[in-house]
Amino acid sequence: DGVYNLYTEVDEPAPGGFDVDRHHAVPQSAFWTTGPSTDGLAFFERLTGLDPAGDRFRFLPVYTGPDDEDGVLHSGLAPYGDRLLTVAELEALAGTPPERGPNSQDFGYLVDPDGVLLEFNGNAETEDLFYGHLHFWHEAPLCAVNWYIEHLGARGTVRDPCDVERGPVSYPTFFPVGQLRQPIGTVRVANTGLMWYTRQCRDGRCGEGADGPLVPSRGQVVDHMGLSYPDLDPVIAHLEEAGIPIVEGPYPFGGSRAILIEDLDGLALELIEVG
Repeated sequence: DGVYNLYTEVDEPAPGGFDVDRHHAVPQSAFWTTGPSTDGLAFFERLTGLDPAGDRFRFLPVYTGPDDEDGVLHSGLAPYGDRLLTVAELEALAGTPPERGPNSQDFGYLVDPDGVLLEFNGNAETEDLFYGHLHFWHEAPLCAVNWYIEHLGARGTVRDPCDVERGPVSYPTFFPVGQLRQPIGTVRVANTGLMWYTRQCRDGRCGEGADGPLVPSRGQVVDHMGLSYPDLDPVIAHLEEAGIPIVEGPYPFGGSRAILIEDLDGLALELIEVG
């Protein structure tokens, strides 16, 4: 599907892994999660079948509402499935029979051995994509969309204004306090979706001392994201004209070359020439 993961062997675990007790990465960069688009229930059942004791695959609890202290292992076990409902909407549904939508998908989360958070989502009709999407945090998600479209050639819709008011939290989510999901920004790159939500650790939501800006990604467990171009010359010319610093390069990359830049939140981006 045009997406690859490159792993570098290190002597000790890199920082930035997901802390299951704090419900976020420590420290928190712009990277949130990646994972397959697939039949979520089948994926869950396959992994639990391989690891009945839960020693290899640790699934995060998915909380179904503000009063849910235990959570469920995937959204298919939530009363309303994958319907993303605000607290007000959940209160309005109180006392009604649980109901999943006709096209309901199943999603859930687990942490890989390096501390990277993985999300699986989809249903029996979902076309399998090993890495179907990547999620990120951003101060203003729609502004991230505009930046990636204007400067990196991503496919999407430019929004003006892009810095808009945040909506209320919704469930189900792995955040016990609910997840800030509005606005959401989305672009397409190759066969993959890049999606941004607003930074979650604000206003004390993640506990004492957790508020603060996102940190640069370099040196963390997810160090950078790479994008390929047939010719870097026009890309470099555009970046220079736009005043976007080139952090490193051009430098050799296999039989070609690459440069390194950072996005608005400090996520490192390696731009690779593959022509």
